[in-house]
Amino acid sequence: SGYRYGVTNDTLCLFLLIKMSSTTAMMMQTTTKAVVVSSVNKSAKRAQSVRTKALATPYRYPEQGFTDEVVEEVIAAFPDKGIASNLEGMILFAADGYDVLDVRSDAEIEFVGNFPTARKNKEVGVRFHCIPLINAVRKYDSEVGAKVYVQSKNESFKEKIEQTFPDKEAKIIITCSDSRDRAIQALELLDEWGYVNIVGLKGGYNMWNRQWDQNMRRRNLPGNFKEEFSHGAEGMGVHGTGASFQNQDAFQYADWKDSTKWMEWTSGTIPADE
Repeated sequence: SGYRYGVTNDTLCLFLLIKMSSTTAMMMQTTTKAVVVSSVNKSAKRAQSVRTKALATPYRYPEQGFTDEVVEEVIAAFPDKGIASNLEGMILFAADGYDVLDVRSDAEIEFVGNFPTARKNKEVGVRFHCIPLINAVRKYDSEVGAKVYVQSKNESFKEKIEQTFPDKEAKIIITCSDSRDRAIQALELLDEWGYVNIVGLKGGYNMWNRQWDQNMRRRNLPGNFKEEFSHGAEGMGVHGTGASFQNQDAFQYADWKDSTKWMEWTSGTIPADE
């Protein structure tokens, strides 16, 4: 029949071979795509698994300071040491079961930023608790020419603390904007209310946010930065273990300090300017 249409048998065979090769190639291409997609999915799942584990455990790189020796030293030092640096705070959070209590107002958190939240990462976010010591609303002040925080005492602070931390031996890192005022107040209050494993976070959220991102990874800031701490006030000596909670001073950044004068929770008044 090949001769009938002017096509030789050899030509027909060649045509069939080419067609079969094309079909085979298409099948191979489809199979390859399936393998690639499957491989990508597996890689994505592995990456997600590694990321999830990394968020819940300390980084193990020596340059981060998270060697076994350092981790053990930090865990052994607290809560007696009283105030933790960002590095120590991360180790306590990741390796020793400490939760973080943020006593900033909701208005601050909305304006400035938040620690990791459960909405973004449930495993990590559920261990950050926001309970304002002082409630505040940002309003424009014509005399100042800028928005300021209009403050009021959070009367339910103690109730919320006891609901969130019913166990007086709960491990808690306490922080505010810069941990120089409200975090100190909260440390004194929780100590008075019988909590024994409480630690202040040096520099508060403002400095934590410079060090760690929302995924609890170290930020890659340009330049070499050094933390310089000194005490601008005498130790308060209120910790049951003998440690003292002290005001922090002098980080090597110009704007880490909170310029707002915050209300004293016990008196419900804002201290007068000195």
